[in-house]
Amino acid sequence: MPRLPAPFARMIEARGMPCTVTGTEDLSPSFRRVHLAGQGLRGHEWAPCQVTTFLVSPTEFRRYTPDAFDAEAGRMSILFYRHDAGAAGSSAPGETWLNSLKIGDLVSAMGLEATRSFRARAEPGTVFVCGDGTTVGLWYSMIRWLDDRARVCGVVEVPLRDVPLVLDLLPGVEVVPQTEQPGEAVLSWLDDAPPEEITHAYLSGHGQTIQLARNLVRHRYGLQRSNISTQPYWATGKVGL
Repeated sequence: MPRLPAPFARMIEARGMPCTVTGTEDLSPSFRRVHLAGQGLRGHEWAPCQVTTFLVSPTEFRRYTPDAFDAEAGRMSILFYRHDAGAAGSSAPGETWLNSLKIGDLVSAMGLEATRSFRARAEPGTVFVCGDGTTVGLWYSMIRWLDDRARVCGVVEVPLRDVPLVLDLLPGVEVVPQTEQPGEAVLSWLDDAPPEEITHAYLSGHGQTIQLARNLVRHRYGLQRSNISTQPYWATGKVGL
């Protein structure tokens, strides 16, 4: 996301929905779940693929995907993936902000929306998902939102130390250890993917990987382009997608 002068950034933040941090959970070395509550969350229509935005430094915003949302109670949680977990001297503004959050802190959630081309569909059949650590909260929410309306399969790559957690969070999805090259493990798995009758595919996470995975998925499963939804969350060489 673009950087804005601090006065303009504060003006935008002031229009958001005030929320209080009600809890944090470190589920594994790379994954932290943050629970938020606020009156402004009540009554919102919610579905997976929607994102909200936070001001994470005086001049910078980041978008995140809720992994659970309760419109009646005015509560949501976000499962954060920390790219730099355990790394010394990390200066990523989103992760610095996340590491600073404490119970009782006030934050402003700006918006709750999905792009027209990347929205969850409650259609019967088999849904294919593909991504990396940044998408685990998204697929977690989608599996529970679809419930018995559709089967979910697919593949995600995460650090080896996080594989057991993600296997528990994403039943039916293959979880492969990531390598130093983003997307390498996912693309390798797709090269030998088992045959499936897929009705819709969602690809998210690393932008360059999505570009390559889209063609693999389309040909592997015989999907029309209109049945493949894509949304990059980050990209090599770019900041704050």
